[in-house]
Amino acid sequence: MDSHTVVSVVVPLENDGSLVESFLRDLSRVMSSGYRFFEIILVDDGSTDETRQTIDCLLKDVQQVRYLRLSRPFGRDVALSAGIESAIGDYVVTIDPAGDPVERIPDLVAKCRINGGIVHGVAENPRVRSGFRELFGSAFRGYCNRRLGVDLKRGAEDFRAMSRQAVNALLQVRVQSRYLRVLTLTLGYHHEFFPYQRVERGSLKRRGSFASELATAIDLLAAHTRHPLRMVTVAGMIGALLNLLYALYVLGIYLVKPDVIAGWTTLSLQQSGMFFFICLILAVLSEYVGTILGEVRSRPLYFIAHEANSSVLLEDTVQSSIVKESTEEVAQ
Repeated sequence: MDSHTVVSVVVPLENDGSLVESFLRDLSRVMSSGYRFFEIILVDDGSTDETRQTIDCLLKDVQQVRYLRLSRPFGRDVALSAGIESAIGDYVVTIDPAGDPVERIPDLVAKCRINGGIVHGVAENPRVRSGFRELFGSAFRGYCNRRLGVDLKRGAEDFRAMSRQAVNALLQVRVQSRYLRVLTLTLGYHHEFFPYQRVERGSLKRRGSFASELATAIDLLAAHTRHPLRMVTVAGMIGALLNLLYALYVLGIYLVKPDVIAGWTTLSLQQSGMFFFICLILAVLSEYVGTILGEVRSRPLYFIAHEANSSVLLEDTVQSSIVKESTEEVAQ
């Protein structure tokens, strides 16, 4: 690694007060031993536990750390986006403090430096999920692979390294529905996958509800593909064709049979079928209208309520290094 390379590590926090101290000390040790210039950016997504108090104490001992606290919980991907936006490194690493190994950061960055683009960490021992949620996740990944053209792998979460070029491209994407696992794959830059072993820290295991996962999936599809809308269009055309055939059928019966009694069952089936398609169309359109509304409002992705820094920052380290090197040159 070039001695002048700067590495930024973005860490999202959400009620992680019980593990943040051990994690931050381990991370600082790995970064100090592997890099001359680095920064650690902690983004607190509106934690309600002792996370802020713990970090305020740690900032007195651990150097080159910046702490950003969002005004309320905006979601993990928005918190990561806030940290990435403030990062100044040549390479930016995102990491989950609850399970990603800090010891593998140098290997992850080295691979990103060789090949450029983005390196996605893929856990070889992903978190165990229920059978139904695993089935839903597999179907969703398959749909994304087919319709979005991205290779969304099982076990790929928030452990990744990005080059500065890829980071700059990511910052230009201002969609409100942030899902970095997909966004980073759609940028078009070279990407590779990096296998690793998850290490659960303490007894804390993150697991969102199925309802939140379903909402995220709907937001993602509504923001990135028109395929669901196209499916409804096809369904509407099929429904219209069936109703046209049914109208021809009714006309034929009227011309052939002398006595025609309107059938209540047939009429009820027709009405229920039409209302089914109408409701389905309205449901999908409402998702797209909601997505459009979120985009045209142009609201900021997040608001920062509090910032704090270590006594020594990356800028201080760089300035000190420049002064030291200049003194050595003069002495020679």
